[in-house]
Amino acid sequence: MNENEHGAFCETYGNTISNRILEYLMENEDLDFAVGDMAKELKISKPKAYEIIGDFEKKGYVKKSRIIGKTQLYILNKEDSRVKLFLRDFKECLRIVADEYSEESSCSNADACKEKNYVLARVFLGNVDITQKIIGGARYVVDEKSKTYY
Repeated sequence: MNENEHGAFCETYGNTISNRILEYLMENEDLDFAVGDMAKELKISKPKAYEIIGDFEKKGYVKKSRIIGKTQLYILNKEDSRVKLFLRDFKECLRIVADEYSEESSCSNADACKEKNYVLARVFLGNVDITQKIIGGARYVVDEKSKTYY
């Protein structure tokens, strides 16, 4: 992701460095990360990345997970009430993007879908499964963890 690219969360809440870091953390919510690696991927300075992660740690958004060699790794603190809110909003932003995309590309009936040669595939944005199944204009999003469709 370059400095001009941002996802649905930043598009909605503002393309600030803090929001870009939050979005990165939510895209990788189950993975721990090194601040330097995150800074490199987001193309922000390491000092600024360390400053923001330090602030996020004080607020309880991230916590230290483990040390590899001399590198401290952090992970998103999914028990924090604000992080839960961020994650809910992040997933809602993804749902809106998926809805907008499916409206642009959906077909009106099953025959039209066959003519367009739709392919069913698993789709991930970060580590969030946004798989869509389009059949006759109907859309189902699969939540693998709870085995629910909505």
